[in-house]
Amino acid sequence: MSPAAADGRREEIMHVLDTIHDPCSAAIGKPIGLVGMGIIDDVSVAGDEISVTVLPTFPDCLFRGVFEENIEKALGGLPWCRHVTVRFRAADHGWDETRMTPEARAQLGRRRVISTGDCAA
Repeated sequence: MSPAAADGRREEIMHVLDTIHDPCSAAIGKPIGLVGMGIIDDVSVAGDEISVTVLPTFPDCLFRGVFEENIEKALGGLPWCRHVTVRFRAADHGWDETRMTPEARAQLGRRRVISTGDCAA
């Protein structure tokens, strides 16, 4: 696959990933995609296989299974995709608000996303 084709696929993947809403932002009525939230740490494409590394907002995030299922389902729906692997970044790599896009931070307004492991924050 040419570098241009790989870049096109990566762009397509990022678009699809951003249609999946972070459960905690959705719970407060301000749904933000996984890319906007800065939860997607890495994406790689090898032919028809996709690997996604996720960095949840909290190391003991209760939604890991939800992330994995939603990512596999969404990316598995791409016509060229044969296999999706979802990994989670080690807990020693912490998420913070600087990973969010400016648009996502603006959407949340002054409300700070606190990494407590639940959606009540």
